[in-house]
Amino acid sequence: MSIYKNSWVYFICLFITFSSCSKPPTDTDTVDEEEIIEISEFYFSADKNPSLSADLILTLQNDLYSGNVKKLFAKNLIPTFKSNAQKVLVDGIEQVSGVTVRDFSQPVKYSFVGAKGTKKEITVQLTLTNNITIPHMYVEIDNQEEVVEKEKYLNGTVSILGKDLYSDFYAPTEIRGRGNSTWQQPKKPYRLRLKTKASVLGLPEARNWVLLANFLDPSLMCNAVAMRIGRDLKVPFTNDIIPVDLTINGNYKGSYVLTQHLEVADNRINVTKEGYLFELDTYYDEEFKFRSTNYNLPVMIKSPDLKEQSEVAPIKADFEKLENLIFSSNFPDNGYRDKLDINVFAKYLLVYILTGNEELNHPKSTYIHKVPNGKYSFGPIWDFDWAYGFEGAGNHFTNPGRAFFWSNNNIGSRFFQRLLEDTEVKKAFKTHWQNYKTNHFAQLMTFIDEYAEMINESKAKDEQIWKKGKDFAQEVGRLKAYLNARSSYIDNMVTSY
Repeated sequence: MSIYKNSWVYFICLFITFSSCSKPPTDTDTVDEEEIIEISEFYFSADKNPSLSADLILTLQNDLYSGNVKKLFAKNLIPTFKSNAQKVLVDGIEQVSGVTVRDFSQPVKYSFVGAKGTKKEITVQLTLTNNITIPHMYVEIDNQEEVVEKEKYLNGTVSILGKDLYSDFYAPTEIRGRGNSTWQQPKKPYRLRLKTKASVLGLPEARNWVLLANFLDPSLMCNAVAMRIGRDLKVPFTNDIIPVDLTINGNYKGSYVLTQHLEVADNRINVTKEGYLFELDTYYDEEFKFRSTNYNLPVMIKSPDLKEQSEVAPIKADFEKLENLIFSSNFPDNGYRDKLDINVFAKYLLVYILTGNEELNHPKSTYIHKVPNGKYSFGPIWDFDWAYGFEGAGNHFTNPGRAFFWSNNNIGSRFFQRLLEDTEVKKAFKTHWQNYKTNHFAQLMTFIDEYAEMINESKAKDEQIWKKGKDFAQEVGRLKAYLNARSSYIDNMVTSY
């Protein structure tokens, strides 16, 4: 009996021992702690987005972030966000706060992903507004004098209201007329010479600036589009184009564009003071100039600064080392490519053929530069008032199938067609065209639409004064149609290259 009793006591003690060693179950033993993704901020900082005048703070409702932005700025915005998420994705591509640029012209869906794979999805949807106002430039000339000539500078001041796009600006300046055929038009182009160097509308500082009137152009866009093509192709020293409204002495003059003056400088055409900058132009009206021996090219020396006519001869001799090789019967495999950058020439020529700028045939406004001990190279591109079908027809955006080169009786035609006899130039031209058409042509069409939208109000005011291009939307459509037709023209042109 005592044996059974002792056994029972033993089992009771053993049960108590095991029970005391066991820990009651907790929530963490049975279920992982829930991962909660938190987004503490999502906005567009003015510091990261220079197009914004202030931070763009968004409204949040049901995982939808919304706000208003001007349509022109929506395609290239950088958001700033903070979250406990391990990574942030858009279409599977990781996004970095304050770094990654995105197109917000359409809603964008973000996925915030935690360390355990938990996702929180939000949508950023911006309402696009169209009320872009371009800068307005005001020039006040001392004693209210009027600009009536190209040689005499008048003293005054220039002030710019940057409006939606740029910082305001003020400086003492001088102003005169400029241009050749464009100076003969009722809407005049101007040259500004600031008293001291300054950055204007975000461009590198300089004293000399140009205001192009674009009077012949019913779209006011021909030069801007050409410069965009040049920048896409990386043609050396391609200018910037900034549209501005212009008022002089209280009188509104119309819609203009501000651009750089073509000059040798560290932040302009940087060939150094010892380098060369030539302009080939049948106006042939500079003090220091020469006619080349083989092709009779009208070469005007823009740089270096010369003091005596005797300084022209060695410069001419250097240029004719190249020209002699181009003219020679053993061209092109005679070493001329060691003296001319044919890759740049192919890109330069492409800009002119795509835009139908036939001025090379004269030639006019055709620039060549050379750094010391370097090759001759074409650029910068310049002057597209007579392009896009205007040459010969007097009407823009017509006859896009017109042959680019004229007869060999024209000086420029002979010279540039000779260069195209080189199969290496043809290959480079074809390669650059195919790359441009694949990677940039569609974006060029978008640029035209965006630029047109930006200058729309300014263009309407300009038309009221100058009565050019009344149906702006139609002119924009004609411009795009012309370029599309020129694209086909070049496709046919390079078939045999």
